[in-house]
Amino acid sequence: MYINFPHMQYPVGMLAHDLGRRRIAFLGPLHLNLIHRTKPWVAIAWSWFMPGFGHLLLGQYLLGWILFGWEVAVNVETHFNVAILETFTGHFTAAKQVLSHEQIGFLLFTYGPIFVFAMHHSYLIARDGNLLTDIGQGAAPPLAMSIRQIEWNYLSKKNPVVGWLWSLLAPGVGAIYTHRVLTAFFEISWWTTIIVKSHVLTSIAYLTSGQQQMAMQILNPEWTLFIPSMFSFPAYYAYVITVERNKLFDREQAVFLTSHYQRNWSFPLHRKGDTRPMRFVASFDHSLQLEAALSKLQQLNLGPESVLAVPLVRRSNGPSADTANHSDQRAYFDLASLAAALGCFLGTVYGFILPLGPVVWGLGGFAGGFAIGLLIKWVQNRRKRRAQTLPTEIVVVVECEDDMARQVEHVLWSHGAFGLACIGKLPQTNM
Repeated sequence: MYINFPHMQYPVGMLAHDLGRRRIAFLGPLHLNLIHRTKPWVAIAWSWFMPGFGHLLLGQYLLGWILFGWEVAVNVETHFNVAILETFTGHFTAAKQVLSHEQIGFLLFTYGPIFVFAMHHSYLIARDGNLLTDIGQGAAPPLAMSIRQIEWNYLSKKNPVVGWLWSLLAPGVGAIYTHRVLTAFFEISWWTTIIVKSHVLTSIAYLTSGQQQMAMQILNPEWTLFIPSMFSFPAYYAYVITVERNKLFDREQAVFLTSHYQRNWSFPLHRKGDTRPMRFVASFDHSLQLEAALSKLQQLNLGPESVLAVPLVRRSNGPSADTANHSDQRAYFDLASLAAALGCFLGTVYGFILPLGPVVWGLGGFAGGFAIGLLIKWVQNRRKRRAQTLPTEIVVVVECEDDMARQVEHVLWSHGAFGLACIGKLPQTNM
């Protein structure tokens, strides 16, 4: 579902079909898919952790689900994870005994090429996706809302860190937070399967009761080694997709405001004999509250001919923390999440030979890896100047008659205006 904006002033010579040739986002009632900029090495790294994850990160859901299912099936059938565990813990003879000659041949000549191809293909998709993201900036964005008989979905601003935390509590919940129903079903189904097959919950119960030996013996290493990847990636992806969803919201709202509230080009200038001298200038961020304010003004018969909305282009000052209203950087989480996944994997593996077991060491490895990744990015950026930025993203100018001034002022303040100025003298209220 897409919409063209007939009132937009596109460059001369741009054909109508150009607005839709390279659309980079789709909003449906069950899912949101979009093409966004991704560092190719990040996609390669996630494909190395688990084939399919790099493609899921890039919005290639069907191929990602196929590769993920194939990876799990091959690992379980060949006991490859057990061989990895024995190798990392120094039991090389045991690792050889786990794999038969037939399985080794299959891993070398079938699994290996597909594994390498998954990484290479995710690199190609990331590279082309970055180009398509730049090209598609001129395309019409999707509708801000999609509704069907049994479900509906809409664009809104959400906090990326909240989505990340929900996914850490239970993979799949972060997808629900951003209303990605298909992704939520995939993540919850596989997380449940892995948790049940690995017996990790039973192991935790033994561990909390002080029975460390039983906690380690009950674990199924074949399925346990899937946990680091399945725990780390959904959290990172929930963060990324929330950041990109917020950017899409900003872009769609900017297009709407530009097309509907910049029709009267002479509006900001006073004309001789102007009968409506009262002007309000307010600053907002991109939000649903802004659209609610414009709707209220419309009900007061203050439509596009009386309102001017100007989206601003913000200056970037390097990586910073993302929030619901300001989500332009992902640099810190790219490295930190990959380091956390690696730390969780190593902690789980060596937890089989260390006190406290794989669960504690896996969680510790995740926290330690994430902290190290954040520290590395902080060191890399410590000399970069971080200019203070203002929250203003949109300037709204409203022209009204004197007797409506108080109502307009109330509408703007009650819908989240950061600041408000009145050009003209406000009428005195009767005491």
